[in-house]
Amino acid sequence: MSPRAPVDKPLVLFEVDVNFLDGSVEKATAEGNNSAWKCKCDKILVGRCYYQFGDTCYTVCPVCEKKYRVFKDSDKRACKVDEIS
Repeated sequence: MSPRAPVDKPLVLFEVDVNFLDGSVEKATAEGNNSAWKCKCDKILVGRCYYQFGDTCYTVCPVCEKKYRVFKDSDKRACKVDEIS
């Protein structure tokens, strides 16, 4: 039996909210447990809601040092991004 050829599938992208500490809300683009958004300082950031073993994680902007966390839903997909400091 020969190995199955890989299937090239498109990513299914969706939008989630980015909630900033000042109360403003923008949109992030997400796929699975990953999300990409623009920091208040205009730097594009990427984060994910968990690591393989369930550990939580956060993203730190390398320009302004704001911290963000991507949250997951019950299906472990990104559902929102919050500025945490």
